[in-house]
Amino acid sequence: MTPAALPLLVLLAAAPAAPAAPAAPATPPPAAAPHQVVDRVAALVNGEVVTLSELADRAGPALLKAEQLSPGPERDQAQAAALKRALDDVIAERLLQAKAAELQLEATEQQIDEAVADIKKRNDFDDAALERALKEQGLDRAAFRANVKREYDAFLVLQYEVRSKVKVSDDDLRNYYQSHPQEFGGEDEVKVRHIFLPLPDGATKAQQEKVQEQMTRILQRLKTGEDFSAVAREVSKGPSAAEGGDLGWLRRGTIEKALEDAAFALKPGELSPPVRAGPGLHVFKVEERRASGTRSFEDAKEEIRAHLVDQQAGTYRQQLIAELRRDALVETKLPELQK
Repeated sequence: MTPAALPLLVLLAAAPAAPAAPAAPATPPPAAAPHQVVDRVAALVNGEVVTLSELADRAGPALLKAEQLSPGPERDQAQAAALKRALDDVIAERLLQAKAAELQLEATEQQIDEAVADIKKRNDFDDAALERALKEQGLDRAAFRANVKREYDAFLVLQYEVRSKVKVSDDDLRNYYQSHPQEFGGEDEVKVRHIFLPLPDGATKAQQEKVQEQMTRILQRLKTGEDFSAVAREVSKGPSAAEGGDLGWLRRGTIEKALEDAAFALKPGELSPPVRAGPGLHVFKVEERRASGTRSFEDAKEEIRAHLVDQQAGTYRQQLIAELRRDALVETKLPELQK
């Protein structure tokens, strides 16, 4: 079984650093090669040297982007920030590797073979395509396998240290579903009742004022509490009058834009002002709102579970890294990385 198939792979996905191996992108980025760096010792992690060139390689495109800025404070800050993020990634990696060795959780050659095979499958690579991808990243097979082993070792440590802490209950799933309806809904719809008063073609100003006054009196009746459907049956001249003005569920794009805007601006129970559109005046009442195509809880719960496990695992991963750093001797040697 490869890490991609293991249930707690989300622990790796929650890591802030992008993997060095071409495991994630289908089209690997070009080799990160900032201008030639005069190598120096950037930091010591439990006495183990981290070089500036290693950080430059790890920072990759972020450092290249910073170097394209005009010389000055903004460029210096961007370069330092890119190198600092790379240093944090390298420190976490070194500490997880040391923990893997301590716990005797290092990946076997068979596990690495399976992980490489899975990377090829997910990226639709054959051997030749993988070789080209590695060449573009400036890696050979040995370096690539070392990267895969490092990621697998980190995964094993995280699985060992964190798996008992990640707990997602059915109540957690239900609470998330109910508090994030926008993530599971579809297109917005409104259930509408409607009163329509026509205006004759070429209506004079006096005729328009007469119909407007009639609609104003109707609105006053509705606002004093008269039943909309009863009033609609009495006064509406629209085709839905016999059904109490019931237009059913409407979605955007199905009625004239002015009418759509008036209806969708309302909350349940609200009345629109008179709207002039087409051959007359309209008043709407929205009875309900919903998102059509809403996914049921049963359909969505495994997706929610994966999200919450990922979220918890990311938090526990950061806590584990912080604990390892507290117990480690980390010395930063470059002044720009100490800020």
